[in-house]
Amino acid sequence: MRCLVWILGSLAVLVSLPSTAWAYEDQATLGLEVGYAGIPGSDTLPRNGIDVGLSAGGGIGDAWSIQGLLSYNIFPNERPLHLGMAGIETVYALDIVRFVPLIGFGVDGLLTVRDRGTRGDFALHILLGVDYLISQRWLIGADVRGYWVATNAHSPLDPFIVTAAARVGVRFDLR
Repeated sequence: MRCLVWILGSLAVLVSLPSTAWAYEDQATLGLEVGYAGIPGSDTLPRNGIDVGLSAGGGIGDAWSIQGLLSYNIFPNERPLHLGMAGIETVYALDIVRFVPLIGFGVDGLLTVRDRGTRGDFALHILLGVDYLISQRWLIGADVRGYWVATNAHSPLDPFIVTAAARVGVRFDLR
């Protein structure tokens, strides 16, 4: 009986102590990504391209964060297509110590340049990704984003765009 009282008392003391874990609301992240961009259903546009992006964000809860994205995609061929994207997304991180699966969604503004013609569009996207925390400060990751171009009826873009990228990031504590 004495052992049971000691175990329960120890657990009560441990539960009452403040946690030393820092959640996402106490962190900001900067990231750089490079990868693949694709327009899979295109018959008139180049299908395969290169994606380069920059992200910056911060936590808004213990598992939620919000981040801004800037990316540039080039689809090379004899008439190259240049695609710039600026967006904002909310991300849920399932933090499993060093391995962190991500899921999110966002809204984007797109600027298409081809043959000296420019066009602005609006898109929605979903995110599936994973981060691996190398240290408290550095991370590497990979993500896939699927974009639905909401204004594709009057746009040269097809309704779906996909990016898949590898990412390196740095985290900053805000407290």
